[in-house]
Amino acid sequence: MKKTLFPSEKISLFTAATALFFLLCGCQTIKRIIPNDHVARFGTDRKFPDLNYTGDGNFTDYGRKAGILRFVLDLGDVDLTEASVSKFELKGLPEVEFVCYLRVHHPLPTLGKPKDFEAGDLVVGMSLEDENGTQVFSEKAPLTNWVWSGSVGAPQSDLYTYKTVFTPETGKTYFITLTKNKGNLKAPKAEFLLMGGGWKAF
Repeated sequence: MKKTLFPSEKISLFTAATALFFLLCGCQTIKRIIPNDHVARFGTDRKFPDLNYTGDGNFTDYGRKAGILRFVLDLGDVDLTEASVSKFELKGLPEVEFVCYLRVHHPLPTLGKPKDFEAGDLVVGMSLEDENGTQVFSEKAPLTNWVWSGSVGAPQSDLYTYKTVFTPETGKTYFITLTKNKGNLKAPKAEFLLMGGGWKAF
């Protein structure tokens, strides 16, 4: 015996079918926008099978379970007490967003910028260009104008600006330069770091 569908039942079936269609389309759209959607669901970063950093400094990969700052490139100590120009080759970086930091050995303030940092007027320049000589970014500002970040209460602070952020292209070589036209004898110890990646940062 053939069952007759009432108008209300037909509307309900049509609504359900329409909702299912948009749900499936929406999932495909999200997947195109966020190709690493498994990252958020499973808490692991994507694989980098061809990762082979051969540039300057010490490169560390903290693995796919790292939420943030999976990749850390330590370019060594920086002497803020005297003028200098240092240039480094970056070759083989993974294609993730990196922030270029100047880590100073001064505690991060609870709020805002430190009032007892005696080298705040020290002007530091940081610039990046690719293998073709094309400038990626250029920054030059007193350290008081940089963004102070890190963990509150830690013995050091990580300084950066919104210009010192970039995403390298796979297979491309870059050159980064750190410049100080003069030093400050009251400046603390410092290091030059690039950090990025992590499944929370995809």
